[in-house]
Amino acid sequence: MKDRGHAALELALGIGLLMLPAVLAVLAFGPWSERKVLAEAAAAEGARVLAVDLDHRDAEELVLSMASGHGLVPDQVRLGWCGATPVSAGGPTGRCPLERGTLVTLEVQVWVPLFQSPWGPVGGLWVSGDHSEPIDLYRSMP
Repeated sequence: MKDRGHAALELALGIGLLMLPAVLAVLAFGPWSERKVLAEAAAAEGARVLAVDLDHRDAEELVLSMASGHGLVPDQVRLGWCGATPVSAGGPTGRCPLERGTLVTLEVQVWVPLFQSPWGPVGGLWVSGDHSEPIDLYRSMP
C-alpha cells in the first residue's frame, strides 16, 4: 500500500478544520468590540442628555444618531430606561422620574453579527452597555 499524497490531504483538512474556525473567531472579535464600545458610549451620552435636558426623546434621538454613524438601522438598537426591558426605539422604552436627585439609567443594546459573509451577516447577538447619571440636586426645573 502506498502512502503518497496523504500529507497534502492532511494539510488541507487541517487548515479547513482547525485554522478556518480560529480565523473566523479572530475576525468576529473586531466588530463585537466596536459595537460594545458603541453601546457603552451611547448609554453614557444618552443618560447625560436626559439628566441635563430632561427629555427622553432628545436622548433617544442622540443614541440613534450615534448608531446610524456606525451603519446601524433603528431596528438594530434597543433602549431601556431606568430598569425597563430594552426594546426598539419608539416603542415602550420605559421612563425615568425626572426629579432632583434621582438617578436616570439607560441600557443600550446593539446587534452584532457573528460572521460577515459576502452574502450578508450570519447569526448574531445583542451586546449591551448601561450608564447612570444623577439629576443635579440644585438645578432649576422647568
